[in-house]
Amino acid sequence: MKKILIFVLLLAGLVISGCGPTTTSGQTFIGGNKGLETTFLQGSPPPETFDGGQSGFAIVVDLKNIGEDDIKANEGYVKILGLDPGAYGGTNDFKKPFPEDIRGAKRQFDGTVLEGGRVQVDFGELKYAPVIQGNIIQKVWADTCYIYTTKTTAQLCIKKDPQLMVGNQKICDVEGEKSPQNSGAPIEVSSLKETFGGSEKLGITLVLSHKGTGDAFFDPREAECDDSVTNIKRGKVKVLVKPVKIGGRDVTPECSGLSDGNGKNEGYIRLGDGTGTAQYSLYCSIDVSSIDSIFEVPIDIETTYRYLQHNEVDMTIRHVAK
Repeated sequence: MKKILIFVLLLAGLVISGCGPTTTSGQTFIGGNKGLETTFLQGSPPPETFDGGQSGFAIVVDLKNIGEDDIKANEGYVKILGLDPGAYGGTNDFKKPFPEDIRGAKRQFDGTVLEGGRVQVDFGELKYAPVIQGNIIQKVWADTCYIYTTKTTAQLCIKKDPQLMVGNQKICDVEGEKSPQNSGAPIEVSSLKETFGGSEKLGITLVLSHKGTGDAFFDPREAECDDSVTNIKRGKVKVLVKPVKIGGRDVTPECSGLSDGNGKNEGYIRLGDGTGTAQYSLYCSIDVSSIDSIFEVPIDIETTYRYLQHNEVDMTIRHVAK
């Protein structure tokens, strides 16, 4: 009887422990491949409206920050396409900035997750003014464009001599994949490999990848998301490989292939044509000549870009005979 009671108590303990809040230790970020999640608010636009200005409606785009970067109000906008502004009350206001800042999701110190912010962009008081002969279908298209930054971190093994060990203990390995952690965002550092670079230097090779499902991405210095194939700023992203704290001083990585930056650790790359699953490899070296020990240090990277995604839905305009 005692054995049965003990078994029941153990089983109950397992069930109770499994019902508590889930937290993940050892992870810096929440992760994921989304920035904003964008949708039309239900019924806005409606599935149908009437001609001759006989019924009013609104187009409302709901924006929820699923990723981990904060978006400032002046860094994003929603633009309605597919509709002639003059046919809907003479308004030309089919482009609006975000009404306020949108906070990114955050992982708390105890592992719990604080959800990101949510706002709505409202194009209200619309009426279809023309009188038509029969019913027509119009596609309502909403472009959402905003600046976003991915934060990446990884641990580097610092030593200048490949054979250096402490006693018989191998503290860490320089050569190999460092499994970077990325904040939730559509572009990430999918691989970071460390090697001995020669001449008392370490080398790191970053692979930047587009993992999101958006339409395109652009140079963050651009004011708009110009999706034309002739836009030479399409596919450009800004990369900052931050100085590494080694032996009490900041050591700035020297990277090859960056343009329009400081010539070392900050600049721009072209990540494909700005669409689809694009990748780019960036090589940087780090001077470790002043180090005679072995230890691990974090390296942090920021990737910034302007991101474009859209929503579309059909709306029927019905003719009402008078």
